[in-house]
Amino acid sequence: MKLLFSFLLAIPFLLFAEVIRLDGVDFHYRIPKKYDSKSQIMVLFGGRNWQGERTLKTYNFNALADKHSVFLLSPSFKDRDYWEPQVWSGKLLQKAIRQLEKRYNLQSQKVYFYGYSAGGQCTALFYQWMPQKVAACGLHACGVYPEKIKNSKAPFLITCGTEDKERFQISRHFIYRYREHGGLLLWKYFPNSGHELSKEALDLANVWFDELLSGKKVIAYGEDDTRQIKPQIDTEFRNPLYSEKMQELWQK
Repeated sequence: MKLLFSFLLAIPFLLFAEVIRLDGVDFHYRIPKKYDSKSQIMVLFGGRNWQGERTLKTYNFNALADKHSVFLLSPSFKDRDYWEPQVWSGKLLQKAIRQLEKRYNLQSQKVYFYGYSAGGQCTALFYQWMPQKVAACGLHACGVYPEKIKNSKAPFLITCGTEDKERFQISRHFIYRYREHGGLLLWKYFPNSGHELSKEALDLANVWFDELLSGKKVIAYGEDDTRQIKPQIDTEFRNPLYSEKMQELWQK
């Protein structure tokens, strides 16, 4: 009876999950309940060496994906410095995206990125490598960013725990550079939190992507450390907010 119950719980995930296998790498993806040729793709990069299926289940962006008819695609990259897209993984991801577009007759559009830890490194580095194909980037607990920022058109969400000390400092340094380069970037840190991917980080990411996919515009700006909403904030400390709900999560 217990085994049957576990199987039934897994059915909703299994019904909408498929795999593309390329050069020995599995790209797990989830099909939204409804889709058409204009449906978009969100690429989810997991922690270091995570299988794509684990990433899809852990992030659980299913409701978000169904609401906006978005396909969720997650690569099972492993070792070989896969967060460096120019070596091999970038072209493989592009191939997987093209196959997914072809398989479901999707128009070629910009994709969304979200990643945790090594997956955050993928998000940051892959965007600079293929900026023309990326709509927005979210990441948590990232420790590697591009040395030089060449593109800053995509809005960013960056989160990190303050006890993840090295990544916290590295992330903070990047946000100033990205904003100064002209990019919109929402920065949220979690006091007394370590390297783990927290529910709070995923909740904020869900709302952030929801509002971008809904086409919402910036309604206010918040200041990094004071968490105050102000009409005038220096560019390097400015957080774009799209709704009162986002503001509440950001100020929490």
